[in-house]
Formats: sequence, structure tokens, C-alpha cells
Amino acid sequence: SRRPSPRLGVAASTSVARVRIRAMAVAASCMGREGFLRIAPGATKEEVFSALEVASAEAGGYSGVDASSLGCEMDRELADRLLEFCARLRTPADGTGGALRVAHLDMGSGTDLEQRLFDRLAEREAMEREKALQEKAKRDSSKEKDFAAAAGKRRKAEEGISVATARLAQLDEELAELNRRKAETPWYALFTQMESRSKGSTASLDLSDCGLHATGVVLLTQVLLELEHRGDGMAVTDLALDGNDLGDIAMTALTSYLRLSSQIQSLRLRNVGVTDRGVSQILSALVSNKTLRLLDLRSNGLAQLEISKAALGGVQRFNKVAEVLLE
Repeated sequence: SRRPSPRLGVAASTSVARVRIRAMAVAASCMGREGFLRIAPGATKEEVFSALEVASAEAGGYSGVDASSLGCEMDRELADRLLEFCARLRTPADGTGGALRVAHLDMGSGTDLEQRLFDRLAEREAMEREKALQEKAKRDSSKEKDFAAAAGKRRKAEEGISVATARLAQLDEELAELNRRKAETPWYALFTQMESRSKGSTASLDLSDCGLHATGVVLLTQVLLELEHRGDGMAVTDLALDGNDLGDIAMTALTSYLRLSSQIQSLRLRNVGVTDRGVSQILSALVSNKTLRLLDLRSNGLAQLEISKAALGGVQRFNKVAEVLLE
């Protein structure tokens, strides 16, 4: 058989060497002032992997990894490598550490997928309630003493049930396609990879300016609470969502998260597009949350400062520990 050309082996070795040299250059900033391994902006996925490998071998005492503004898309493999690196950074003293910063990395679908998912799920919940009401009306129709009136109420209820059932079938078909597309989004890859790990990997998560939508935040908060309840790994205590256009619709999920979390200490929501309604809603969670130490709501120009201050004054009677930044 024909022997491979030596030149091919040399070329391959040279290519590997170049990747390793580039990886070292990518991580050349080493440890920033926060002790982060800083991956150079624009790095490819291969370069990120090599930089993580070099840093792991050097055991440089990092407290986290800053993979902001990468030149590649977040996918399951990249998420797993970053989370695995963070998981190895737990400090022996208190079991915390492993900060992950992936700011300025667009994780949205680039379409109206997230909004459509949000709207269709909300409509499905409403339609389920409507169907339940019509089914109750049908049952109650039997209590009507007048036969004609009972028949009319039953017929009307059956029509309502039929309309609701048909619409639910349409919604389920549309949601199946939307969920298929959702599984291909970068935010879904990161959040589901966090959930799939046997233990929590990071105590600090910075997702600033990542193009996230309320739909992604719903999944994120579910994952964070699930990791807390496992109790055998790190729980996220510091969460930054600055610069994502979340709006008021995301505050329901975040408010529920604050009420249920027993670990979160810092939540940053600067410039997320909330109005007075959203600010009031998230502040209401402070009545029951006893762990939060910082809630940053600055740079939300759609909310009136005086109204926000009035809402804050109301909850501070119940929570005098959390610092809330409004301006």
C-alpha cells in the first residue's frame, strides 16, 4: 500500500502547533482584576477549547472565565466545555466560585420565535381555562329546572368546548414546530446544558447583552431553581441580565424566581426595558425573599423614578437588607 506523504504529517503538526499558539494568545490576558480567564473577543470555538485546555493544565488559580464577545455561536459543546471549566474552580473554603461571563454574545434566534412561543403558550393557558369553564357550564346546566333553559345552556357550553378543543389542537401543532426551532437556539443550548449536568457548575452568571427574551428567562429561572433544589453543587448567587430587552413580560418569571430562591444574592436588571408595572412587580418579591443583597434596576428609562421609589418604600418595611439601585 502507498505510504502517506511526510509533508501531510508535518502540515498537520504545524496546524496543531498554530492552534495551540493561537490559544495561548487568546488567553494571553490571563487573569484580569477579577481573577477571570479572559478569552479574547472574536475567538473561534476551537480557539476557546484550546485556551481552556491550556488554562486547565496551568492551574492558574482562576475564579472564572470571561467568554464575552466570542466569534462563534453558543452551542451544547461550547456550553459544556465552559461549564466544565467553571465546575473545577470551586474554592475549598466555601464551595463557591466558577464564575461564567458570556456577555455581548447574541443568543437569540434572530427571529420572532421567542415572542411567538411566549404568545402561543399564554394563549394555550387561556384556552385551557376557557375549556374548563365551558365544561363546568355544561355540568351545571343539569341543575337548571327549566328543560328548555337547561338544553340551551348545555348546547352553548358544548359549542364552547368544541371551539376551545379545536383551537388547542391548532396551538399544539404550532407549538410543536416552535419547540423544534427553540431547541436550535443558543440560549436553549446553554440553559439545558446547565440543567443536564449532575451538579451546578457556576456561582456567578453574567448574561448581559445576550439578546435574551422573556421566553429564555422562563427556562433560565426554572433551571436555576432546579439546581438549587438538588443541593449537591453550586447554586447561582449572582445573576446579571443587563441590556437584554426583557420588558415587563419577563418580570413574572423573575419575581417567582426571587420568591422561591434561597440562594440568589445579587440580581442585575439594568436597561431591560421595564416600566412602572415591571418594577413594582419585581420589587414585590422582596417581601418574601430573605437572601437578596443587591437588586440593580438602574437605566430603565421607561419607569418613572418617583413611582419606583414609592413602590420601594412600601416593600422596605418588610425587607431592610436588600439594597435596591434605581438611579
